[in-house]
Amino acid sequence: MQMRRSHATATTKAIALAAAGAAALVAIVMALAATQAHAAVGVEKVSRHGGAPGTSVTLTLGCGFCFPPCVGPKGQRHPKGFEHGPCMLGTKKDPPAWFGVSLVPRSRAPQLIECGPKALCAPSTLAPPRRAPFTYLGRAIPPAGGNDPESGDPPRYLLDFTIPDLRPGAYAYEIWCGVCAPGGRGSLISAPDSRLWRLSVGPARATAGGLEP
Repeated sequence: MQMRRSHATATTKAIALAAAGAAALVAIVMALAATQAHAAVGVEKVSRHGGAPGTSVTLTLGCGFCFPPCVGPKGQRHPKGFEHGPCMLGTKKDPPAWFGVSLVPRSRAPQLIECGPKALCAPSTLAPPRRAPFTYLGRAIPPAGGNDPESGDPPRYLLDFTIPDLRPGAYAYEIWCGVCAPGGRGSLISAPDSRLWRLSVGPARATAGGLEP
C-alpha cells in the first residue's frame, strides 16, 4: 500500500495544506522508522513515562497508513470525505477504527521472527494480548471529531488509562494492529528499546490507612 499526496487543487491554500501534510507525515514516519522499521504505526508521545499504580497517562499513537482512501479521477484525487489532503491509493477501506494497547515487562517483549529469506516480521495473534505476561490497557481511538487530513496533521489515536497495579519495574507498550497481518490476525508491534515505548511502574503510594492500590 502506498501513500501519495493529492495533486494540486484549484487553490493555493489547498496546495499549501497538502505540502504541510506531506511534511508532517514524513516527520512522523521517520520517527517511527527510527524505533520500529517494520511498522508505520507507533507511539508518538506520552504524557508521562512512569508513576505509581493509579496514575493517569495519555498515550498518543501516530499512524502513517491511516489516511482515508483516495477518491476522484487521476490528477484530482482527494481523501474520501474531504476536498484535499493526503490519502491512501490502492484501497477502498477506511482507516482502522482502533488499535489495541497492552503492557508487557520490557524483558519479555515479543521479538521479531524470521518470515522468509533475510526477512523479519512481527508476531501475530487473533486479538490484543490480555493474558500474562501482558496487561491489556484498552483501545486507542481517533480524537473527538476524528482525524482531519485537511489540517496537515498525520492521523493520531489516543488512549487515556491509569497505570495498573503491577509489580514495580520497566514495561513496554505493545500495539495490536488488526490490519497489519493476513488471515484475520493482527500484528504485535513494539519497540522496547525506545524511551517513548517504555513505562516505569513504581511502588504503590502510601496513605494514612496503608498502601493505596
